[in-house]
Amino acid sequence: MSRHNIVHETIIEAPIESVWKEVINIDDWEWNRWTKLKCAKGPIEGNKGKLLACYEGNDENWQEFDFEFGPVNESQHLLTWLGNVGPGGCLFSGYHTIELEIINKDQTKLIHQEKFGGLLPLLGLGLPYTTLDRNYRRMNESLKATVEKKKLAMK
Repeated sequence: MSRHNIVHETIIEAPIESVWKEVINIDDWEWNRWTKLKCAKGPIEGNKGKLLACYEGNDENWQEFDFEFGPVNESQHLLTWLGNVGPGGCLFSGYHTIELEIINKDQTKLIHQEKFGGLLPLLGLGLPYTTLDRNYRRMNESLKATVEKKKLAMK
């Protein structure tokens, strides 16, 4: 386990299905200025694509990484993807998870995390881990704001 692992939990004032609809629609992540997942075949386990990362969220200097979807489970409201460098991820591996839990019919807990492995994270190299931690929190806040705004607009 890496000291750079990231976990952020956020309570969203909306039903789980409303939140899941935004999470699973990777082609229209209007709420996410920091990460884009490009995969022609969609979010299905084993599908490969390109992850675009913008560390400042300013739509400039996007970096591209290969990734593969891990488990995607609609009934469990789970979306995962992973990437690695070197045989078996020996240099770097990242396992990203967005999971939703029902609190009640009008509240959802968003659990957003990434676990890092390999030599580079062990040495604190490979990615701007502090910036990523900040950005994952911002992603949660942005998803929350988007979903809650849509909920209010429907009233």
